[in-house]
Amino acid sequence: MLASDQAFRQTSLAFAQPAHAETRQALVEALREAGADVTVNNLWVLAWLGGYDKLSMSRRILADVHGLDIDSHGEAVLYCGDSTNDGPMFAFFRHTVGVSTVREYLPQLAKAPAWITPRALMQRFA
Repeated sequence: MLASDQAFRQTSLAFAQPAHAETRQALVEALREAGADVTVNNLWVLAWLGGYDKLSMSRRILADVHGLDIDSHGEAVLYCGDSTNDGPMFAFFRHTVGVSTVREYLPQLAKAPAWITPRALMQRFA
């Protein structure tokens, strides 16, 4: 089932998190076999085409829109995330915060966020 906010997405597909791990893994494998980049977070299975990630797009947007070269001035950024698709950001930026739910994904991250909140910041979406 597509995510409830799919109508607002322009460059990705989001699927509601399947209840069973086997179903989730089958969905991830099918999307990867179709050539998509895929990640799982605490709400969605996300898929997109193009080989980009949050870090590459942040580098582009921050430079183009805000004139900030993150390779030279990355300390000016505070990044907050909650799952595996935030991994490149946690690994790159010095100032990072993981929402408490990131604990579930720590074994899959190359680098943990610098700080982790003690509890979720908001309730899960229905």
